[in-house]
Amino acid sequence: MPYIQSMCPSELEDALKKKSPLFISAGSVEYHGSQLPLGTDLLIIEGLLREIEKRVPIVIAPPFTYSPTGYMVSGTDKGTVDISVDGFVNYCSEILSAYVKMGFETIYLLVHHQGGSVGSMLQTAALKINAYDLYRELGEGWWTDGVKQKSPCRIEVAGALFGDDVLDAFGGHGGKGETQAIMAFYPELVHMEKLTEDEPFWNETVNEANVANARNAMEKLVSAWVEKLKD
Repeated sequence: MPYIQSMCPSELEDALKKKSPLFISAGSVEYHGSQLPLGTDLLIIEGLLREIEKRVPIVIAPPFTYSPTGYMVSGTDKGTVDISVDGFVNYCSEILSAYVKMGFETIYLLVHHQGGSVGSMLQTAALKINAYDLYRELGEGWWTDGVKQKSPCRIEVAGALFGDDVLDAFGGHGGKGETQAIMAFYPELVHMEKLTEDEPFWNETVNEANVANARNAMEKLVSAWVEKLKD
């Protein structure tokens, strides 16, 4: 199993020897319209990783389930959860620090919704480890003294979606895009029958969602990630 929480120590050691990259999803619990699950952002990434791991060897860590939402699309009455920026950055950096010490050479932090804001916060968490906290390992003045890190780790914050066709098919908040994304990975979680007459403006395109388009975009996205990892 590629899920780190299911591995025994020897399986983890084997994955590290093979230099398998570690993937961590960064999602949110947030209102996405009456037809979609509150964990839509996270589910899209986890569905993607589930397909990727069938084709290339990767390790998947437990996700960063909650992230700052600013209650932009709803309050708690519709299921949205918000946490502080400082709390999120500190939590993520401490978790990442453990995986760096574990010996992973490449870590991908995949973001879907709020890629700009949450992505920037994750960049800060990574920078905290790879720059400002290094003195704990290397000593004060390590750069001046020419001391090199024993086990450098590349931490890449990446949007889960890329490619114009995929972004057109799966992009946006709620509406056609994210409905198609959930249709592609978790079709049983789309409940079109729950739509109301007063959906928010960003959900107005939901009836344009198409299963065939969803599956086509999913295959393109998975194939693109597999090629990226092979390269």
